[in-house]
Amino acid sequence: MTGPELRALPETQPHWEREADVVVVGSGAAGLAAALAATGHGRSVLLLSKEDIGGGATPLAQGGLAAAIGPGDEPELHQRDTLEAGAGLCDPAAVATLVGEASGEIARLAARGARLDRTSLHLEGGHSRKRIVTAGGDAIGAEVHRVLRAALAASGVRVLTRCVVLDALTNDQGDVGGVLAGRPHDDGTLRVGTVRARAVVLATGGFGRAYATTTNPAGLTGDGLALAARAGAELRDVEFVQFHPTVLWRDAARGQCPLITEALRGAGAVLVDVTGRPVMAGVHPLGDLAPRDVVSAAMQLRMAAGDGPADHLWLDATMVGQATLERDFPTVTALCRARGIDPATEPIPVAPGAHYACGGIRADMAGRTSVAGLYAVGEAASTGVHGANRLASNSLTEALITGRRAGELLGQNLPAPSQRLRRPPAGPGVNPAARPALAAAMSRHAGVIRDHEDLHSLSQALAAAPPAGAGLDLATVEATNLHAVSVLVAVAALARAESRGCHRWRDQPTAVAGQRARHAVMRVDEGRPLAVGTVQIKEEVGACG
Repeated sequence: MTGPELRALPETQPHWEREADVVVVGSGAAGLAAALAATGHGRSVLLLSKEDIGGGATPLAQGGLAAAIGPGDEPELHQRDTLEAGAGLCDPAAVATLVGEASGEIARLAARGARLDRTSLHLEGGHSRKRIVTAGGDAIGAEVHRVLRAALAASGVRVLTRCVVLDALTNDQGDVGGVLAGRPHDDGTLRVGTVRARAVVLATGGFGRAYATTTNPAGLTGDGLALAARAGAELRDVEFVQFHPTVLWRDAARGQCPLITEALRGAGAVLVDVTGRPVMAGVHPLGDLAPRDVVSAAMQLRMAAGDGPADHLWLDATMVGQATLERDFPTVTALCRARGIDPATEPIPVAPGAHYACGGIRADMAGRTSVAGLYAVGEAASTGVHGANRLASNSLTEALITGRRAGELLGQNLPAPSQRLRRPPAGPGVNPAARPALAAAMSRHAGVIRDHEDLHSLSQALAAAPPAGAGLDLATVEATNLHAVSVLVAVAALARAESRGCHRWRDQPTAVAGQRARHAVMRVDEGRPLAVGTVQIKEEVGACG
């Protein structure tokens, strides 16, 4: 692989210290599940959250929890649908764990007091059965987070909010024994400290903010992926970034844009172009409920056809009816009406937006990575569940399962303490002023449909990003981490010669029949992303360490 290099963060000096058996980074579903499970086994746990508890992606989830609990459904059918959506790159063993433990995870939530609708199941894209467990119609994320946050408050987990993770602390063998973290002063600069721990669990979410338009909130800047990359962990299939087909469109919108849940199409809504023609007719047997990569690509091609707007289409939900919209989709209905759109009487303007990282830090279903002492769960991890394209509503289920399994693993068996920990070497970082231009370049050159010229242009823009100034603040940390994940996406995309799932070449939009699916694994050495190799699916079983 060739291309631009990752940059280290600017020099800092620690001013405070903490210590725990386990440090969990991130306060979404995966992080909270890991922290609760580990402390339940008597471990001393410190949870670091860049924002207040509840500032990540989990509370925003609209869809639900995928689980085969309805009449006529079976885990085997859920597994089949997941493998189909993953376009050949799912690990069957990981998927079997997901579908086998999904119903138990829902029962655990209910036992904690979650108000779940387990009878009127929803249907979403790629699913062959109604199997989406919801809460409050389209507010599953808020309910899951409410329950986990209450459990956190009643637990012995120590919490440090407004604390951003910077880098891993490693010993002479490269094993992780803690993290470097920072809390902002009033002037914005970070007061940096060290957190020693026998295990570090990264639950930092994705990196949608690398793109100009995304469903991700402000804090999802790839912090965990960048940290793991700089620590030498193996990364897998980073090029697969899922674009949600239906993000609420607004002229010149940038940053976080509201999501229009896929379940609305499951209730009968249809994607249409400027003339009212269905976009998905004849494209896929499942029509509007095809897997997300298929729908987003079809939308992109229709917008590029030149017979309508080049930047959006419409989702016609008028046939769903006002009563159903207000009862089952209150969040979406309120979002639309706040923008002056009545979904009961007029189509909703939508466009694909960066949504979910299907690849990430290579890990198993208990969070173990290729680096001793370092664990990854939730969207930050590549467990093999999602493959080349995520099946709708599998992510929240996976986050709960992998977080719990990681916490239980560490509750039963902690790594030995690391001695003589060292901080990583300093570097120039990236100037925060470069973020808007780099995000625009990512959307333009590494979006739904890609070509080699675009990706080489992106690589040049990343290589030319200006360095940060003196001192270290949150803006510099986030800019440097977003630059890092953008480099990883660009390099990985250029290295994958085929179209598959979320990665599609403009001149070859679909995978070649009979072409064997292989994971692409890489790691970073002195800032340079290097190919570790390609791995067949059947070899992807068990621990990574």
